[in-house]
Amino acid sequence: MDYYVTDYNIPAPGAVALQDCVMRKNSPVTAGSKILENFISPFDATVVTRLLDNGIAISGKTKMNEFGIDGIFADTADTPDHSDDISASIKVVADNAASFSLCNDVFGKCRRQAAEQGVFYIHPTYGTVSRFGLIPLVSSMDQIGVACKNLTDGFNILSVIAGNDPNDGAMFPEKNYSYAGLNKKITVGVPVSVVKQADEKTQKSISGFAEKFNSTDIELNYFDVYRQTMQILACAEISNNINRYDGIKFGYRTSSYRDLNDLYVNTRTEAFGLETKLAAVMGAMALSQDQYVPYYEKAMKIRRLIKNSLRFDEYDVIVLPTAIGENPYDNLSLFSLAPLAGLPSISFPWNGGGIQLIANVKNENALITAWEAAQ
Repeated sequence: MDYYVTDYNIPAPGAVALQDCVMRKNSPVTAGSKILENFISPFDATVVTRLLDNGIAISGKTKMNEFGIDGIFADTADTPDHSDDISASIKVVADNAASFSLCNDVFGKCRRQAAEQGVFYIHPTYGTVSRFGLIPLVSSMDQIGVACKNLTDGFNILSVIAGNDPNDGAMFPEKNYSYAGLNKKITVGVPVSVVKQADEKTQKSISGFAEKFNSTDIELNYFDVYRQTMQILACAEISNNINRYDGIKFGYRTSSYRDLNDLYVNTRTEAFGLETKLAAVMGAMALSQDQYVPYYEKAMKIRRLIKNSLRFDEYDVIVLPTAIGENPYDNLSLFSLAPLAGLPSISFPWNGGGIQLIANVKNENALITAWEAAQ
């Protein structure tokens, strides 16, 4: 598999691959979109600066679907994104072409495929890793994560890139984070009604994992509207974020136009893919005067209800499958909770199934503890 759009010819051991939405100075960055054709990054992303300052090599920029819009819609026949389309950010680690990769996984494709490809994916707490130098997708959910073969090594990389950055106004104040297991027994919350939707192999995998802990059966309130809430809010933010791509300031510009309106319309028509266009249209509708209250405002209220419904005083981590069906849109519900509530999670293979663990804000150490205790 050809992983890179830009290959820096760095040997794989210890090197980090960057998804092509993370800026590296004087290097192309396209976020997988024609709209950023020939765009050269004028500066390094904060995560890049921190990697290089700590002597960690960068192996290249991995290919990606446009802006990372993967699986947000039930069926888009003309888009190249399908459930069998393996993310280069995951495959580059699975095939040992890089030791780690950094990517922005909003909709769960990388988290799901990590478990399928024998890889760990660490999704940190929102606001602990700087988004400065990350091409934005869904600003309130964007969070650079780490794909790795070894969880301890992955958290070591996370400790390098995490910490407050004054260039990102949505961060916690801590300047650095220490990731290690907790000296305590933890309780695992098992959302039975969700787990039952997975195949038999995954159900057995989760049951075997939960048996190693004090576990309690829980309900995920509002789970039946997770994906709809995610879709509405994400599309609204995508619609706003892609307004900057107009064919004037940078990136692709159509050669066919008579006036300014033609320039805008033709540039975006020619350069954006189908899923990006659908997200832009749906987001514009949700933010429109007539639909703002019944769609966007209501989705924001549900987002708050979802976050407030979690009971991390009764359990330390929630265990979820990484797939409950073949359709990426069905699986979107599984991966919505962490970005909607800003929570940390890890995904990994376990005894023939894929497992996702989710903990409370800034409690990545509970995730490490759960993994270590299960060995």
